[in-house]
Amino acid sequence: MKKDILVINPRSNIAISTLWSKKEFLLEKIPENVKRKIGIIGTTYTSYGINYILETLAENPQIDTLILYGYDLSTSGEVLCKVFGEKKMDLPVIILDKGKVEEIVRSIKLVDLRKAAKEMKIEKLFEEIEKNYCETKPKRDKIDLKVEEKSSIESYPFPLSGHYIYDNKSVFRAWVKILDLIMRFGSLKFSEYEIPQKEFLNVVVSLGLYGKDYKLEKEFFEFIEKENFERHINEVLSPKKPEGVEYTYGERFFAHRFGKNQINYLIDKLSKSPYSRRALVVSWDHEKDQNIENPPCIIGVQGIITENFYNHTVIIRSNDMFKAWPVNFVAQIELAKFIVNEINKRANTDYKLGSVTSISISAHIYQTDFERAKKVIEKYSGKMKEFVEDPKGNFLIYLENGKVVLEHRTPDNSIVLWKNSFENFEQAYEFLKSGNMFSFASHAFYLSKELKNAFEKLKKGEEYEQDSA
Repeated sequence: MKKDILVINPRSNIAISTLWSKKEFLLEKIPENVKRKIGIIGTTYTSYGINYILETLAENPQIDTLILYGYDLSTSGEVLCKVFGEKKMDLPVIILDKGKVEEIVRSIKLVDLRKAAKEMKIEKLFEEIEKNYCETKPKRDKIDLKVEEKSSIESYPFPLSGHYIYDNKSVFRAWVKILDLIMRFGSLKFSEYEIPQKEFLNVVVSLGLYGKDYKLEKEFFEFIEKENFERHINEVLSPKKPEGVEYTYGERFFAHRFGKNQINYLIDKLSKSPYSRRALVVSWDHEKDQNIENPPCIIGVQGIITENFYNHTVIIRSNDMFKAWPVNFVAQIELAKFIVNEINKRANTDYKLGSVTSISISAHIYQTDFERAKKVIEKYSGKMKEFVEDPKGNFLIYLENGKVVLEHRTPDNSIVLWKNSFENFEQAYEFLKSGNMFSFASHAFYLSKELKNAFEKLKKGEEYEQDSA
């Protein structure tokens, strides 16, 4: 990362942080006689930027006054006030030597003019520069303090929440993407089992079958035994609980001590009221599960019928994404098949299985599986580049009447969702970035490439053919 600073008067004791405001824009408004009294001016976009401010102050011991004047659109201003105003140096955002940092911080006077900047009272800035300016000997020694950027991180610095993965046929491919996501962006923390884990919050994975069948992929068996899948499927579909076992999902779904046969209720509800949003199953037992050592991870299942499809969603409070998620997800596909077949029998309907979706609130990988997860990603990284059809539809591009025409169609191309024409790339870009038209970044990248090609052909008066080499 490059420091965005400008040295004006190396003898001055004043530094200015413009936070998110452009320093060049501010400097244009400062008279020359005042500008000459500024030592250093620069931006601070994020709280992490405080490390670069400290590095700059270490190199410039003549600076003893830091003025904040600019728009504060993140937490950078707050952090600067805590450190230089309240003299708090134990913040996790500071990655530099705390002993050296303390010496610098204690010698700095902070002047907070964020409110004045918001009210556009720039004369307040002029007053503070005039009042605090002096050219004296440095008040501290030059300190060797350098920010060393990390090329990789063991733990993402704050918890990320919300990620969507869609596939139209491969649970294994979705699994590879999940592992890559958590190993790259998971935050390291301890679990209640006192085992370190990387965690990403609220990972949503959806398999859009829409009438197609799913067969368990053999690639899984390199890392998870086939018997684990078979055993869990049987447990989920059976109300019987083996002796000595605290619970099974089948027992909770089909023979819950409070809800009884909840799957039967779900099937019956949707057979009689196909538009109901009340067809749900709860596996949690409030009396038992708050006190047992290993309570259920799956806490609920809901079925919804839309058009001619039964859609199945499972909510999972805690999900071991390496060992448990594939087994859980495949078993839920089988449960969804069972449910839709039973609805069709009772209601004399012909619903198809639509989507099967898991919402993993705490999606994590235990440290004991980090190396195995890396092996999966390394061996099957190519899976992440494979084409997956966007469920939001396809784009057709062609030239007509001196313009580039763009049609957005449903996946089977039977319905035109919208059609628009553009005279230049900028028009198309502004239009496309304003809507939720893509499920994947790769689809947006593809469309950008094709549109650029189409506009180049239009400009040259040549014919354009979509996807041509």
